[in-house]
Amino acid sequence: MKTTLQPIDANTLDRDLQHSAMIKLEGHFHSLATGASQAPLQSLDSHLRSEIQDAQVLDYHDRLIAGAGPLFSHFLASVPYILEELARVGVALTRLAHANRNDTCQTFSLFEVDAFDGSNGRALTGHSHGLIRSLTCSPNQANQFAFDQYADPALSLFLPQSVFKPTPALLQSPELEQFREGFDFIYEMAAFQFYTRDRARQISHIKQFLKPGGLVFFLEKLNHPDPSEYLRRERIKDEEFKTRYFSEEEIHWKRQQMLEHMQNGQVTLDELVGALSSRFKTVQLLWSSSNFCELVASDDPEQIKQFVDLLGPVVQPSEFCFEATRIGSMAPSSSGGKEPSDA
Repeated sequence: MKTTLQPIDANTLDRDLQHSAMIKLEGHFHSLATGASQAPLQSLDSHLRSEIQDAQVLDYHDRLIAGAGPLFSHFLASVPYILEELARVGVALTRLAHANRNDTCQTFSLFEVDAFDGSNGRALTGHSHGLIRSLTCSPNQANQFAFDQYADPALSLFLPQSVFKPTPALLQSPELEQFREGFDFIYEMAAFQFYTRDRARQISHIKQFLKPGGLVFFLEKLNHPDPSEYLRRERIKDEEFKTRYFSEEEIHWKRQQMLEHMQNGQVTLDELVGALSSRFKTVQLLWSSSNFCELVASDDPEQIKQFVDLLGPVVQPSEFCFEATRIGSMAPSSSGGKEPSDA
């Protein structure tokens, strides 16, 4: 049975925001978003480019890099092979939109949850030639500079606020009229972990913006029941990937100063699957890299099947995928079905 929860109310929202890592790290995020600190040391162009056989994925890859602002560039350099994964998913979404289009006037919509400067949403609108329109929110107002520099305002819009500020009524405003019926696709860009562990209410909040049968994606850095395994995956991420882009000093500083705040909001994979399974008919794990996982959920199993059938191959060294045996349809384990508690 699906659990129906009310959206986060104003009091809960204010409490969560004021005590969240999103606020505590506000100065750090501003520094990253303006390029003042921790900019990648070299080009983000994929070192696995020769393994990408699909010309459409290469086009998406190039759009992502060309339009990336400072904070999104830092993100691409911090999460192993997320660049290649976002390109794979973006191409599949474009093909899904084309396959489901009923007439030449129909367009589709993407809501990016706290997604930096909207780099991925803008890449999707460009790659789909406007077939998919995007709305990005971010509580870091410095991200708007990069967004405004690269965005086509007819195709992509930006809300300089946390995802927990908008309500469905906001979509009825003249500025957001094109999204008044909700979104075909929603993508949470590693955002919830910076608030609390209350995935139940977080998921319920964004689901109210999703059209019936729409697809919602969750990219999250997850905790692990075994702390030593969590740290092992972190070391591989830092030593085998991040050293391409950051100095040892920068990696150490981030580990000590930033990740301790972020980890307070992380949940395990089973906890996330449990929260999703109580709110959606179908949940699938699409991708795993170090402690990061990407899942898709929907109340329309056929829509997920159609999307997955359009996905090209993962482009990533196998040693970074620690959840390979769990890729595909998921159900909560006996321990993972419990609702995560608020931190």
